[in-house]
Amino acid sequence: MLLKTVPVLPVVSITESVAFYTCQLGFSCISLGDYAILKCKEVEIYLVITNTKRSFEPGSCYIFTDDIECLYADCCGKGLIDKMGKLVSKPRGLMEFSIRDNNGNLIHFGQKK
Repeated sequence: MLLKTVPVLPVVSITESVAFYTCQLGFSCISLGDYAILKCKEVEIYLVITNTKRSFEPGSCYIFTDDIECLYADCCGKGLIDKMGKLVSKPRGLMEFSIRDNNGNLIHFGQKK
């Protein structure tokens, strides 16, 4: 019955955030206005503008990949990985790493071993 979930992440600027996801992560923007719909292959992320910076709370999402090492190398080359987001093997059978977008939203990437 349930088929798919799409994260809705808060952003301060739609234009700047779309630029981050398209330039840094290879997403394409299929709609733009008060919110944006971003797509990269089968992955979708929706961005919604926050009312004020004061009430801004970053969000997070988890994206599965089929080539974690290549994606990690690409993100490293773009300077997107910080010391807390390095590629690690998790006990639950996943390899994963994390980045933060230009709004502080945490994007986790994982691949089943």
